[in-house]
Amino acid sequence: MMNPLRSLLRATHCRSTHHFFALDALPLVATQSGERLKRLLLRYHHRYLVGATDPDVRFRDFQNHVVHVNEGYWGGAPRVAHQWYDRLQKYLRTDRWADAAHAAGVLSHYFTDPMQPLHTAHCDRERILHRPIEWSIRESYREIHQSWVDSDLSVVFQLSDRPGWLGEAILHGARHANQKYELLVNHYHLDKAVRHRQSGFDEVTRDVLVELFGISITGWARVLERVAMDAERTRGERLPTFSSLQPLLTATLKTPLHWWIGRVESNLLHDKVKCLYEEVERTGQLRRHLPTEVDIVHRVTQIHRDEQRWNEQREQRLASRHTAIGVVKPTSGDKPAEADAETPVSLPFIPQLTPALHSTGEEVAGLSHAAEMIHAPSMDPETTSRLSELGIRSVADFLAASPQDVAARWGSDSISSETVALWQTQATLMCEVPGLRHCDAQLLAGIGCSGADDLAAFVSDQNGWDENRLHAFYVALLQYAESSAGRRYLCDDPVPSPAALLGWVQRVREQRALSPRGRQRPHRAAA
Repeated sequence: MMNPLRSLLRATHCRSTHHFFALDALPLVATQSGERLKRLLLRYHHRYLVGATDPDVRFRDFQNHVVHVNEGYWGGAPRVAHQWYDRLQKYLRTDRWADAAHAAGVLSHYFTDPMQPLHTAHCDRERILHRPIEWSIRESYREIHQSWVDSDLSVVFQLSDRPGWLGEAILHGARHANQKYELLVNHYHLDKAVRHRQSGFDEVTRDVLVELFGISITGWARVLERVAMDAERTRGERLPTFSSLQPLLTATLKTPLHWWIGRVESNLLHDKVKCLYEEVERTGQLRRHLPTEVDIVHRVTQIHRDEQRWNEQREQRLASRHTAIGVVKPTSGDKPAEADAETPVSLPFIPQLTPALHSTGEEVAGLSHAAEMIHAPSMDPETTSRLSELGIRSVADFLAASPQDVAARWGSDSISSETVALWQTQATLMCEVPGLRHCDAQLLAGIGCSGADDLAAFVSDQNGWDENRLHAFYVALLQYAESSAGRRYLCDDPVPSPAALLGWVQRVREQRALSPRGRQRPHRAAA
């Protein structure tokens, strides 16, 4: 017989597949200590369900939700799951029951996500279908789960007794789910799903999902049993037995609100999937409506692949016999032999540019010190109007101003001296580095680059391009572009390419070759 509280929560409080997984595993917990933990989780069901979706809503560390099986099991899910398991045990030892319920919910997310195929690999088609497939699973969850309950499918999920058992279970689950990846992606019908929410899956994919539901739910039940056993062994006493009467009354009172929120979220997701479908049908690609979580995972994965390729090619170059270095000791009266120039090397994912220090005759747009402030990065009409009231009308005026003075005269806590200094750095970059977009200057300032000198030092030394510096600099630029600030700066603009990065440095060199003294910065007050 279904627990009344769990039945109510399942009917009205579940708005995510992770909510359902967290609740549907509870009836499968079969040990006495696990039964006590189950009562605890139902007593603090609000924290348990919030935790189950926090990795998506609050933490947003999407690279830790995956295990890419065919890329050496790349992904942070096992590592983060162990961290949350240790945190859960600490809360249970110290009687922090609500925090323990939240940690259990979070752990359920990191445990079950890699057991779904879309979190075990990626491709261009999956990049488009990721959100629609997850939405269709959410809309079809009850039917798929009931099919598993009614089926004769027997799921065996045995946990190891060795240290690291949790990570092993996640890796094995990911390997099994990865076998269904291509089938799920290739058999999903986006056009049908848009017209009817539950029509995206055919019989083949439904059978696959029934199997994966069984593995995820059963596996989480086994983990909860292990959690309870380890906690009671460490505590030296049983977990307390909680009543479900009070949480049942609380959940009943909140039922209308949760039902309404669930309906609104369902309609919003449907609208997002519809917009995604229309963009793909209209343009043949997905850019404007690309989900953030999918974009982040694909970008971070590409960085990982680039680093792997760079390391492999570096090892090949170190093992190469085409380059030789030696020392020739001159005999008495002989002149030292001249050493051959070292064979040039280039990053595998960054095209090599020959530094030709001469003017091309092509003018590249930039920002002048005489320009009005509206043309500087991070400026809008309201901001420039306020600066004008402070007597700052040109870029030169702005760069000469003291950040502390500007912030003090601004008259608002929302503008600090650090913010003003950051704006000055962005403007300086656009003045000194021809060809920068506003977002380029904002990204460079965000990773600590304050001007042309810094930019040149980050990617080269006195002898020319430095491969290690160049690689590290571009990886830092990509990582900052994935942050909330970086995404806000870029908006719909693309991330700067490696060729663009080298082009900036090239133009700085050309400018300084034409002007032996180099470009002088205007006087700027200390930040």
